Amino acid sequence: MGSGKSTAGKKIASLLRWTFADIDRLVEEHEGESVSGIFAHRGEAYFREAESATLRAVSERSRTVVACGGGTPCSQENMEVMASTGVTVWLRLPVKEITERLRRSNNVRPLLSGTRGGELDARVVQMLESRECWYRKADLVIDAVNDTIEDITVKVAALVRERGGYL
Repeated sequence: MGSGKSTAGKKIASLLRWTFADIDRLVEEHEGESVSGIFAHRGEAYFREAESATLRAVSERSRTVVACGGGTPCSQENMEVMASTGVTVWLRLPVKEITERLRRSNNVRPLLSGTRGGELDARVVQMLESRECWYRKADLVIDAVNDTIEDITVKVAALVRERGGYL
């Protein structure tokens, strides 16, 4: 979370002239409730099921850049869907950059509710440590601090072409 997946995804889709889909927004539309509301009223397990169903549906599309939530790749099933239907990218950031972005953001992050000050840093470290084994499975790992959107787009497009995809 806070890595810029949605922002970068929209720009990449625009530059490639593809469509853009954000898993969290699609879940919200389908469920008629915000991600925070879903977590609060139905729980994380319910959200993860809705997220997986949405991922399967959106993965059937072609020429689509998909921004997943930070927890989306953290299951074998979801990783298999992503790996079999597209190119996966990890926008890697140092913890300090993530926490600075999260502090500036107005977005409500259910998994960070109740964290304050220095607790945020510890919580982000904990989440990254538990998720990194999944993130490392990405086809492309990008330095999201130093690479520009143009750099990222070129790298993603090159990998899509290399895999026989079309732009």
